Amino acid sequence: MSSIAKPRENAAMGSRLAAVRASTGLSQGAFAEAIGLSTRAYANYERGEREMPVALFRALYAVYGIDPIWMLDGPSNHPLKAAHRTMNFALVDELYQWLDTELSRANAKLRPSARIRLLQAAYVLSAEHGRMNQVELAALFTVAVGSRS
Repeated sequence: MSSIAKPRENAAMGSRLAAVRASTGLSQGAFAEAIGLSTRAYANYERGEREMPVALFRALYAVYGIDPIWMLDGPSNHPLKAAHRTMNFALVDELYQWLDTELSRANAKLRPSARIRLLQAAYVLSAEHGRMNQVELAALFTVAVGSRS
């Protein structure tokens, strides 16, 4: 086992790997063959006994479209395909309200293109944590409003 990975992280990734395999209906041997591994190596990864190499993440993406970020960190044991990563629309609504409030407070306006870029940047800052970070958003707003034409 790698000295970098923690046993519980390997176990969690192994559980997600088992969920991917279960979703295909394949045996360990057939699944291992499909992604280019020996059955023994695959079983070690699924049990969380060995840290998964990058090549395994690439193979899962190439063969089954599995999101490598989901494989690393979950959040659930339901396989997530890379193309199925969804936008958090509740967060988008919250950010629109935030921006309208801040523009009103500052008695400022932004061109539609600048508004869209600001909302995109705010979403990127917030989506990673699934919530708004008022400190980061305030700094972003200050830069955007201060640099508008």
